[in-house]
Amino acid sequence: MYINIHTHHPYADSKHLEIPNVIVSKDYLTQTPCCAGIHPWYIDENFEKQFEALKIYVAKEGVIAVGECGLDKMNGPSLERQTMAFERQIELAIEVQKPLVIHCVRSYSEVLTSLMRLKTDVPVVFHGFAKNWELAKSLLHHGYYLSLGPLILKGQHEELVQNIPLDRLFLETDDKQVKISDIYAYFCHARKVDKKELEEQITKNFTEVFNYSL
Repeated sequence: MYINIHTHHPYADSKHLEIPNVIVSKDYLTQTPCCAGIHPWYIDENFEKQFEALKIYVAKEGVIAVGECGLDKMNGPSLERQTMAFERQIELAIEVQKPLVIHCVRSYSEVLTSLMRLKTDVPVVFHGFAKNWELAKSLLHHGYYLSLGPLILKGQHEELVQNIPLDRLFLETDDKQVKISDIYAYFCHARKVDKKELEEQITKNFTEVFNYSL
């Protein structure tokens, strides 16, 4: 089984497990398991109403994580407002003891500051990670997980692909119209790892991090 940890375009394929990302106030909760969060681009003017809806969502058994949530210096409202929304979601994840799925654009220092200041004690997954190995090592040092997506297909992140510990790895398609099987195939070829070994390890990661039985 291929597990697609984060997608905005889930495929109906019984051979794969697709985890849709639900953006509260923009998407509907129609499929589980899924993740639900307030994306930094879509923070409503009436944030409290939006946050109350999120609390209802994450209380459901089929919602396995809070997110994607985080900070984005390229889009969205002010960083101050994004930080407020992000930290409220960190606190919620801690309260319900579900993992966080992080959206982070040019704001890794600020994201880490919030995570550490709030003493985050739930698993943290940085989705769509496509940065250098040095930054990856820093995040791994904190015990976080990295989810690699379609950007690795360009062949520009080979050091990351070659070195990331398999027990800290997830794979995803994000918002791209690609198949998760293509992401797995590329990673196996580039890393020289057996497909069955990769499938088994990511399945193990998934069941442990998201507390979800397959």
